[in-house]
Amino acid sequence: MQAKPKMLVFSHICSPQYVTGAEKLLLFMMRELQPYFNCTLVVPTEGVIAQQARELGFPVVLQDVPLVVPLYLALPHLNDEIEMYQRTPAWASLITLIHQEQPNIVLVNTTVHPLPAMAAKMLGIPVVWSAMEAIRFTPDTYRSAALIEQFADVVLGISEATLAPLRTPSLLPRSLLLPPSWNPDEMTPEMWPTFREQRRSQLGLSDEHLVVGFIAASIFDAKGLDQFMRMAVDVAERFPQAMYLLVGNPVDSDYFEQCLNVARNAGLMDRFRWVRFEERIETLYPAMDVVVIPSMAAEGFGMTALEAMVFGKPIVVYGAGGLAEIAQATGNDMYVARTGDPDGLFTRVCGLLGDFKRRQAAGLHNWNAARAVYGITEYRRKLKTFVQTLAMRGFVPLRLVKGSGSTVYLYEQGILRPFRSLEALHAAGYTLEEVREVPDSLIVSLPKGPPIGSRPARARKARASRLRHRRLRKGRRLRRSTKRVIRARRRRRNIGGLLRRRRRGTLRRRSIKSGRSRRRRSARR
Repeated sequence: MQAKPKMLVFSHICSPQYVTGAEKLLLFMMRELQPYFNCTLVVPTEGVIAQQARELGFPVVLQDVPLVVPLYLALPHLNDEIEMYQRTPAWASLITLIHQEQPNIVLVNTTVHPLPAMAAKMLGIPVVWSAMEAIRFTPDTYRSAALIEQFADVVLGISEATLAPLRTPSLLPRSLLLPPSWNPDEMTPEMWPTFREQRRSQLGLSDEHLVVGFIAASIFDAKGLDQFMRMAVDVAERFPQAMYLLVGNPVDSDYFEQCLNVARNAGLMDRFRWVRFEERIETLYPAMDVVVIPSMAAEGFGMTALEAMVFGKPIVVYGAGGLAEIAQATGNDMYVARTGDPDGLFTRVCGLLGDFKRRQAAGLHNWNAARAVYGITEYRRKLKTFVQTLAMRGFVPLRLVKGSGSTVYLYEQGILRPFRSLEALHAAGYTLEEVREVPDSLIVSLPKGPPIGSRPARARKARASRLRHRRLRKGRRLRRSTKRVIRARRRRRNIGGLLRRRRRGTLRRRSIKSGRSRRRRSARR
């Protein structure tokens, strides 16, 4: 039986306390790829997704890889930041890891994680790039698109919003829309009434309460909690039985407190409940009556909206990125408010809370629409199409490599050792036909080891000649130096003798002069 090809899957993060939407989708994709690949997950640190992957039987490797956020933000210094990281030990370590793992294909997650794709491509390994967020549109978006175009063999987009910045002539035929899905076996719908009762009891809520939910793995300004709070305090005045459930980890504590202050200032904090993280979402959504997703930035997809519909919940969203696509695909256009318009949220939420039959009908509609558009059967059909488009090939390990120059290197345990000559290459049992040309950036980034082979005869003669001339020059310098020392000593001796003679002459003259003076004084007397 032929072994399945190996896929090395790079996750950009591994949160220690909670799971982001991107992490959740990546692990789901790995599970669905199991019939086709042996997947190994690479994470920067230990965390929730690493533990979940191990529990599912996936090997996990720890490798810290720098993230390049300017790729997602489409900033002008994108290439400068990448070059900076390629001069760090992390880059060489990444190349060594990929070479040791010997994958047939590499999958890179999100648009802040280009380094694994670049390293794999340099090693001649096919790259699948999963775009899970929409690259920002700026004057430099073309730089981000060009980089992905250069290093991706296939681009998977979870929505049209994620693929829109990448619609270049070259990437179009290599792009595939693969929206997320879910495993229906994990939903346990027969337990939802029990979960609803248990969760509400834990939160101090009764079945008579109307619970409006806000869910985000990480809470920061782009998730629009401030918009939700402004809507919530207005809804609370109209519906005394309305309660609010906030779910998410505040990564910006100041922003989170500002949002809570909206409720505090209105004297409504007793109407709000907060859960930082819940791994088992099937125990959470049943407790809600309406789910609001007021994202202020373009969502790559909007997994929270899909999850809410899977659990048969009405949704009210801002039309940001993938959220607008989900609403349109599932017939929820009437529940899309203009981004940044909390009054639009207020009107739609009130319409649902004030009409039980409408709320029930919207939930049932979403239950059916989610399964029809995003169900597992459709996902697996698209995934199979994607797998069939891949040109799989066995991993060809680095051995003999060269850049644009003439020097040939032997790759050994992450180190490049240059051959001194063609004779040294042949003496080691290799031929030029085995040499593989790689980008110069790969040659520059890897550490160099000691050269292989003895120096060529001509080089040895030249070196011997240089040494001989060096010794001769040294001897001449020594002789010249010795002569200078001798001359200096002679000069010092001559000068000393001259000074002594001068002193003796001076004393003699003084003595003669003194004698003459004495004789003159005697003659006067």
